Amino acid sequence: MKRWIILLCTVLVWSAAAQAAPAWSELTPAQRDVLSAMQTQWDGLPTEDQQRFSLLALRFAQMPPHHQEKMRARLNRWATLSPEQRERARENYRRLQAMSPEERQKLMHQRHQRRASQACCNSPKTE
Repeated sequence: MKRWIILLCTVLVWSAAAQAAPAWSELTPAQRDVLSAMQTQWDGLPTEDQQRFSLLALRFAQMPPHHQEKMRARLNRWATLSPEQRERARENYRRLQAMSPEERQKLMHQRHQRRASQACCNSPKTE
């Protein structure tokens, strides 16, 4: 019985360590460079976000340059959001993930049409 308790405690400690988010100082220089927009708020981010962003930063070097540019822009935009705006974005993401592929496709098509009509109506007229 004592062995099982020791084994269980070891597994729990190992599991908690595997789920711990890295501190800013524990990130590699390349990760810190990619995530530089979040440096001042890193310690306040939820563990889930720290883990996700640190893994994303590891994959960054393998991305094509145009994906890297998009990713930097998104990270910079995320860094400027308030905690309430971030939570709203997370909720929207969860809702989107809960949709069927057909529902997502329909929603994205509607969004694309809405943006196209806004661009058309908001562009300056050249007469």
